[in-house]
Formats: sequence, structure tokens, C-alpha cells
Amino acid sequence: MMKQIVDKWGKSIGIYLFLMILFPFVMSDEYYRSVGIIIGLQAIVTIGLCLVMGLAGQISLGQAAFWGIGAYTSAVLTTKYGLPPFIGLIAAAIVPGLFAFILGRAIAGLQGYYLAMATLAFGYIVQIGITEWEPVTGGANGMISIPQMTFFGGSELSMYFLIWGVVTCVLLFSLNLLNSRVGRAFRAIHKSEIAATSMGIDVRKFKLNAFVVSGMFAGISGGLYAHYMGILDPQPFGLHESIKFLTMVVIGGMTSIWGALVGTILIGFISEGLVLLSEVVPGLQGDVDTIVFGAILVLFIMFMPEGLVPRIRTAFEKGQAKKAKGMAEEAQRKQQVERKAAT
Repeated sequence: MMKQIVDKWGKSIGIYLFLMILFPFVMSDEYYRSVGIIIGLQAIVTIGLCLVMGLAGQISLGQAAFWGIGAYTSAVLTTKYGLPPFIGLIAAAIVPGLFAFILGRAIAGLQGYYLAMATLAFGYIVQIGITEWEPVTGGANGMISIPQMTFFGGSELSMYFLIWGVVTCVLLFSLNLLNSRVGRAFRAIHKSEIAATSMGIDVRKFKLNAFVVSGMFAGISGGLYAHYMGILDPQPFGLHESIKFLTMVVIGGMTSIWGALVGTILIGFISEGLVLLSEVVPGLQGDVDTIVFGAILVLFIMFMPEGLVPRIRTAFEKGQAKKAKGMAEEAQRKQQVERKAAT
């Protein structure tokens, strides 16, 4: 299966690895490395969300909730019970996966706006639960002194490669899934659930599997986020962040794993640009990023609903087809000239 992935996406994987390794050395400032780390953490979440939206055809507005569950699970286990961060990360994958399984079973019959509202309500419940469960989570004051990861010394550079190593594993897993029989079933469900059911595909089972995998990816990212930041509070795990994840997936292309990655990088740098701009331009503080992301989301839905990466791929394929057609016509003209010259 890995050979098929290399054959199909070898060039894209090569470019991705080259840029990923090059970035922290070109942008050697600690600030830009931290930006790269945050984008990597977000990419893990958005790739999982792409599996839910682009393959299984579900809408989730609660992805930040799974992110928060993973973060607080690992933080609580390591700070209050003294477990090593590695064990905390395993729990950060399992616990959100269990929540995703329970939620997925409960809302299995919902579609469209009803599904979106159910996941939105779940996100609110989780954020309120984190805020109110003060003896365990620290409440609105949050948690401090969360142990750092000691991966090759725990430096900013080592954390960058640890997190982007996880991104690479998640990316390859998702590409492998996309190229498998399971991926073909997901695509059939996305196009038409009725047609997929008539083909013998257990739609509910595949949707639930996608939801659980997505929740586990978000949980792993949350655990890494907790150990990287060293502190936690409930604010980053609300609706604002869920909409941000959704925007990343829509911009890059819901049906493309690469699109989720590209969308995350674009929105990540736009977000940081807005932060820097707000420090220079008076009056840009506050929820300006929410307005900007909302506007971008609306514009893409109106004018480029398929997303950036699928649009570029389609344009490239059309260009290649046009070029091949031109070459064939040129070869045909040469043959006609040669025949006329021979006669």
C-alpha cells in the first residue's frame, strides 16, 4: 500500500518533506518556529476534520471540543497524577476517541444542519464542563506547570520536528486510508448515501469510524498542545476555534487531504499576520480575525466551493490534457505533411 502512495503522491510528499525540514532553519527565529509548531498542531486536527467532512460527508462544529478534551486529559494525568507525558498522549488519543464514539452513536441518524447543531451543542457542553469542573481542570483560571516534552532536550527545534513528525504520520495514514477500500467506501458515501447503501456499504459504521478517528487526531494534537504551552485555559477550545478549523478545511478543499494541510498553513499565517497587524494599527484588536475568517469562508463557498487544491489540480489536469491534445494534433499534421510529400 505504501508503494501505491509513493507512486501516486511521491512528488507531493517529497516537496512537503523538503519544505517541512527546511522551514525551521530558514526561519530560525524562535517566534517563527513557534508559529510553525502551532500550525502543525492545527494541521493534525484539520486532517481529521477532512476525513469527516470530505470523505464521510458530515459537518462537525465541535472539533475544538475534542482538541480540548485531549489537552486536559494529558494535562491532568501528568500534573495531578505524575504520569509521563508519553502516557498522557496515549490517553489524549483514547479519551476523545471514546467521546467521539458515544457522540457519533447518539447522532448517527442526523444529517446536514441538525448534525452541525448537535456537534455545536457538544462543543458548548465541553467548554462549560472544563470551566466548571474547577477541582480537576482549574476552571476559568486554567492549569499551570504542565510538564514539557523531553524529546531530544525539549528545545523549540526538537518540538517542531516532533509535532511535524506526528503530522507526517497522520498525513500518511490518511492518504493510505484514502487509497484503500475504506477510502473508496467513504467517497461513495460522500457522493450519495442512498447509492452507497444499495451497494452494501454500512453507512453508519463508516461515518462513526471517521468520527472516531477524527476525534483521536484532535485529541493527540490537544495533548501535544498542552505539553508545548505548559499552561491551559478553556478559552481556546470553543466555537471560534472550531470555525477556524472548518475554514481551513473549506479553503484547502474538503475532499483533499493535501487541501486540509494547505488550508491550515494559509490560515495559520493569515492569523499570525493579523496579530502582528493589530499591534501596529489601532482599532484592530478584538475579534477581527473572526470577521476575516468568516468573510474568507463565505467567499470561498460562493466562488470556489471545491477549495483551493482541487481547483489547482483541475486546472493543471486541464492544462496537461490541452497540451497532450496539441501535441497529438501537431503529430497528426506532421504525418499529413509527410504523406503529401511522399505522394
